[in-house]
Amino acid sequence: MASPPVREADIGSGARRPSVFAGSLGRLGDVLGSQTSTLGLVMLIALTWTAFTTIGGSGFLGSFNLYSIGQLAARDAVLGMAQAMLVAAARMNLAVGGIGAVCTSLLGYLLVSAGAPLWLALLLVCVIGLLAALLMAGLSSFVVTLAFLSVYAGGALLATNGRQFQITSPALGWLGNGTLVSGAICPLVAVAVICGALCWLLYSRNSLGWKMLAVGANERAARASGVNVGRVVLAAYGLSGLLCAVAAIMNASYELNVNAGFGSDWLLPSFIAAVLGGVALTGGEVSVGGILLAALFYDSLQSGLTIVNVPSYFIELPQGLVLLVAVLLDQARRRRARPRELARPADPDTAVIPS
Repeated sequence: MASPPVREADIGSGARRPSVFAGSLGRLGDVLGSQTSTLGLVMLIALTWTAFTTIGGSGFLGSFNLYSIGQLAARDAVLGMAQAMLVAAARMNLAVGGIGAVCTSLLGYLLVSAGAPLWLALLLVCVIGLLAALLMAGLSSFVVTLAFLSVYAGGALLATNGRQFQITSPALGWLGNGTLVSGAICPLVAVAVICGALCWLLYSRNSLGWKMLAVGANERAARASGVNVGRVVLAAYGLSGLLCAVAAIMNASYELNVNAGFGSDWLLPSFIAAVLGGVALTGGEVSVGGILLAALFYDSLQSGLTIVNVPSYFIELPQGLVLLVAVLLDQARRRRARPRELARPADPDTAVIPS
């Protein structure tokens, strides 16, 4: 099903708005992503797997390699959702890696040095991730989050003095290195799917998600329609930080030997998963299913290049090209969609926006 962006005409300029904000799912459509982009990603993944199986042999589709792809794709999908929380609201989070460094270091300290129980450590890490993102809200998202990337990453390194933490929790180790159903499926895949389902519920069934899309589509119109923009943006930052904390826990669960350097390579995959997955860079549109598929494609590409013995210093080239192509496709999609959206009449059924 199609997932059209929230249009300016849908929000209105007075104290009224389309019934999408009153609970109509028809206007938002299925936020699992547009049928076209989702099908395109499925075909892209199929072509990638076919190509690397042909070039690299059966090792690419071996259970060990598929398991590794699942580990990384699950984490990158959650990172994409963290980025999407702000991109869909016409902001961005350049500090995903910094928050990850803080959360990973804190998790290692609590479990190894402080001897805290696992449930308490996980809870505190999630709270710190949320608060770390909330500290960045209210100012220019580009400059502030870029600054906090260095502040958080450097602060975590300074606080731990570069120490390694060897996590020995059996439960956390099973989460990152156990198996589900078969030896090729990591439990982290289930975590990513659960996070995706919760994001789907947020954007399709909850007024907060609708307002986040409305702010991303047209902030001035959303404010004029009665949306508390400041509160909505604050919620978007908090949810982004919470998902960064979840990604940090996922990363630590399969690495187990953690340090403050974790998160240094998170920024690029977070944008690739979000943008290639169908999240509009201009805001107002999100695709949860697309994020999951884009993360799978990205990590399948990484794994395939490694299997065919591409030097590690060359792998950064296709990474950048994938993001560049994703941005160009997003711009092309916006240009094609704009004439159709302008020609489409607004829904005459309106309702007052709740405060």
